[in-house]
Amino acid sequence: MKAYKIIEFFLSKIKKEKHTLSYPFSLREFLSIMISKGFSAIRGTLFIKPFLKSSKGIIFAEPGAKIQFGHKVKVGSGFNLMKSSLINALSYEGVEIGDNFTLGKYAIIECTGVLRNVGNSLKIGNNVGINHYCFIGVRGDIEIGDNVIFGPRVNVFSENHNYADIAIPIKNQGVTKGKTVIGSDVWIGANVSIMSGVKVGDGCIIAAGAVVTKDIPAYSVIGGVPAKVLKNRKEEL
Repeated sequence: MKAYKIIEFFLSKIKKEKHTLSYPFSLREFLSIMISKGFSAIRGTLFIKPFLKSSKGIIFAEPGAKIQFGHKVKVGSGFNLMKSSLINALSYEGVEIGDNFTLGKYAIIECTGVLRNVGNSLKIGNNVGINHYCFIGVRGDIEIGDNVIFGPRVNVFSENHNYADIAIPIKNQGVTKGKTVIGSDVWIGANVSIMSGVKVGDGCIIAAGAVVTKDIPAYSVIGGVPAKVLKNRKEEL
């Protein structure tokens, strides 16, 4: 069997869906990939999986990847933490993540930044890929649907600082927590910021660099600062 066929086989088994590769991997490339994945699986099995509230299947963890307060975390199969990624799961209702999840290099999911402001909850569906250097701030509640793609350096927030009283430093006025929702089948471009309390509908595409400050209807293509609806995908059919 050719090397790429073996990779297809293992990917399909791990992710529980058919994977077809077009690149003709050489034996050398195949061995390099398998050795790297093998070490990641060992790290995940020894240092991540035993400390989670619940998990399914193999967990992959590259060097420097960490989960803090793992007893608050439930994950599905095909869970993948890339180099130096971090999940701080300290929160009231915990973190739930579905199957086939990847957290990219140096990406951070942070439920609690300071102890006086513990986060609420994070729920992520199946087949979600969060790219390198992303930040998800779970101070309020965040929900992410199935089949969502994050570009690099995406920021998602669920709180705003209060600032009404000019006699008090902003940092001492507390925060207002919100619920931020990203629907299913959403593509979020690089350097996008999604602000607290926003709901992004199913099937949306968010252009790179956009700042999303208000709810977005399903199947919208949006862009700009602040982001505006540019067109609707259903109208193209």
